[in-house]
Amino acid sequence: MATRITRKTVATLQSRDREFTVWDNTVTGFGVRVRPTGAKSYVVVYRAGVGRGSPVRRFTIAAVGKIPPERARERAKAILGSVAHGQDPANEKAVERGTPTISELAERFIADHVKAKRKNRTVDFYQDILNRIVKPAVGSTKADKLSRLQVNRLHSSLASTPFQANRVLAVVGSMYAFAGAAGLLPEGTNPARGIEKYKENRRERFLTGEELERLGGTIREAETVGIPWAMNEPQPNAKRVPKVARSTKIASSAAAVLEAIAGHLAAALEGSQKAPIASIVRGRKF
Repeated sequence: MATRITRKTVATLQSRDREFTVWDNTVTGFGVRVRPTGAKSYVVVYRAGVGRGSPVRRFTIAAVGKIPPERARERAKAILGSVAHGQDPANEKAVERGTPTISELAERFIADHVKAKRKNRTVDFYQDILNRIVKPAVGSTKADKLSRLQVNRLHSSLASTPFQANRVLAVVGSMYAFAGAAGLLPEGTNPARGIEKYKENRRERFLTGEELERLGGTIREAETVGIPWAMNEPQPNAKRVPKVARSTKIASSAAAVLEAIAGHLAAALEGSQKAPIASIVRGRKF
């Protein structure tokens, strides 16, 4: 049966025991499919190729109610136009459905690659970046559809934490390298490539004057009386080291090296704070 598909036509269609399709009389291959459940959807049918031996494809445009029949007809024309140029939209759609989302790819990346080849701390770090930042932002996006623009926007949103922003780029890049090697995406696909990283300020910490003074005292103690061991008492019947031997002494030459290092630390501290350092090691000022 062929008739012009309008809102009124669609509204009058009633379900039957079997699925059936009402075809449009103005666009060949465009119609409304009605299932026994009463669900209705706009479809377009075409041959993927030339000749009667070419496979027949059915492409579901949208459910009735989501778009009007006029718009569905225009989409059917566009699909048939792409078929005339050698494309196969229904097959492409099926392939796309097999492509994982970013969330699905992240789960597989962690399970098959990170946990198998990285240390536990790295696993925790990657999971935190993906679960807390990447998934909430682009998790529902198909992995092959994630654009450099989307990743760049995500990176820019983390400008206040440049180290974290740059780690997001690194994790995303590593995940896409895994996807290419695993055959989930074409090799070389990486939407994080080419995005300029933020400059990261190095984190430096200088010992305080009090800490330097304690260091000097510890060096003197190690050279004279020795540093006592921190011991866990063994079982009652275990062999024990005599208490007189439970300390470590260092040679004067080793103490001199440590003093020199402490002196450089003190100089660095004085230069950073622009204040004199009164810590003393072996009676000498730094």
